[in-house]
Amino acid sequence: MSYQTSIHFDPTALLIIKNEVDNSIKLVESAVSTLAEDQTLPFGIDDALNQFEQCAQVLALIDMSSLAKIAEYSAELMRKIMENPAQINTQDVIALSEGTTMLKRYIEFICLREVKIPQFLLDTLNRLEIALAKPLTQEGQHIESLLDCITPDFSLPQAPSLEKSQYVHRLYKLSLSQMLKQEESELDLQAMKLVGTYLAGLAEQTPSNQYWNLVYVALNQIEQLLINEPRLRTLISIERNIAQFFTAPERFKASLTDLANILSLCISQEDEVSQHIRGKLNIGDDLLTDTQLQVFSRHLYGPDFDTMHTISDLVTTEMSQIRNDIEYNYQNMTPEKTQELQAKLVDLANIFKVLNLNEAHNDLNRQAASLSQADMLKDEGFAQQLMNVILSAMNSIGVLERHHTSSRLQLRVNNMNISLDRLDEAHAALLSEAKTSIDLSSQALAQYQQEQDLSALENTPAQLREVAGAMLFLGAENGQTALNISADFVQQQITAETALTAAQVNHVLDALASADMLIDNLKNKQPVLHSMFDVALDSSQKLKTVA
Repeated sequence: MSYQTSIHFDPTALLIIKNEVDNSIKLVESAVSTLAEDQTLPFGIDDALNQFEQCAQVLALIDMSSLAKIAEYSAELMRKIMENPAQINTQDVIALSEGTTMLKRYIEFICLREVKIPQFLLDTLNRLEIALAKPLTQEGQHIESLLDCITPDFSLPQAPSLEKSQYVHRLYKLSLSQMLKQEESELDLQAMKLVGTYLAGLAEQTPSNQYWNLVYVALNQIEQLLINEPRLRTLISIERNIAQFFTAPERFKASLTDLANILSLCISQEDEVSQHIRGKLNIGDDLLTDTQLQVFSRHLYGPDFDTMHTISDLVTTEMSQIRNDIEYNYQNMTPEKTQELQAKLVDLANIFKVLNLNEAHNDLNRQAASLSQADMLKDEGFAQQLMNVILSAMNSIGVLERHHTSSRLQLRVNNMNISLDRLDEAHAALLSEAKTSIDLSSQALAQYQQEQDLSALENTPAQLREVAGAMLFLGAENGQTALNISADFVQQQITAETALTAAQVNHVLDALASADMLIDNLKNKQPVLHSMFDVALDSSQKLKTVA
């Protein structure tokens, strides 16, 4: 078993505070903008920062330590900037802006994907640390804690032997200099690989043998490494260690931090050596490979939810209008109107291209091209085909938008041949109607408690069954069961003209309260926990027992 076997986690706690964090970020971003443009302290900035710092504390409590640090340091940096608004350091503002942006994007990303990838946060965290003159968090921080407990023998592959050379250190410095300037050539990368091989051979009989073997492994895959600032710092530390090693090979010993950092490079690939080292360290998939990081980064750095929602709304509105025009006027379209429709389809096709929805892009372009033929639209078969293409395109963007919504909040789609926007409208209508039935039932039960008149509950069984039906549609089977049992019980009491006790009324209210919470959570994009119906089901079972 690995020390930490998975990047997957339950985002419920984070989803609950997400809105608060988002609001705090907006306040701080607005304050930064005011400060940078007017060199004046915006009103209420202290309250905004206090709120931000509270968010940092909550993030720390729910085991989001790197995220909490970014929030904490962002607030600290803002206070530093506020001390002298007349002389603002541009780099401080950039670091702060990056901190708040990454905080917002990363929270949205991990809530959607239900994965934690702290590797994405390191660059941003380091920039905040530099701005505040704090010690830098190292890439190998997660490995360093493991090395405190174990000192494994990695049994690494033997490096090939090379002739001794006095120019090895100089060669590494020259190649590293090119990398730092982002001007490295293929020869520079080959040179670094040679240096790694040479050092592993030279250190064979020294106390630091294992460290230099790890350097050999890391530099041997230099072409595949994703190079960022933390990794450049690791490469710089190798240069310092080369100098120390050559001065006293028998006395040199790499620090725990250096060892952890080089190990983080060694496990970044998907080859056998990387997997072997992971096994020795008992590291599962909680530290991702560079390939996995690239895959996830496409989502993290792609369009956010607000952008996708805005695009989806605009495109869906435009396509709905086109669909209506065709549905009701396809046989009476003037050539001018047909040309206008053609231009709209081409414009929309281009939007789908940008969104990488290539199938929809190609289909819309083909249909637009077909409209060049005279009276093509008057053909009922073509009109229907065009309608189907538009529906399919609308659904594809609907699906794309759903990718930016937590799986816990997604409405299940079982039939892609119906319009998703209309499905969403039906879903919203269902939530509203269920909410109305819940309110009416709750009011009737409250009235009954005051007046003890069974006639007040006349419509309650039917209302409870309506809510039960909604629960079934929303996938809350326990909620449906609890409400149906409650409906049957209330109906039975009315038929028998038997009064309900205060406890029995409360049992029915428990079932309604759970349904009410579910609907509110869905409306407000909050997590849906089906365990919320446990109390409701338990309460309804007590009614069943009584009956």
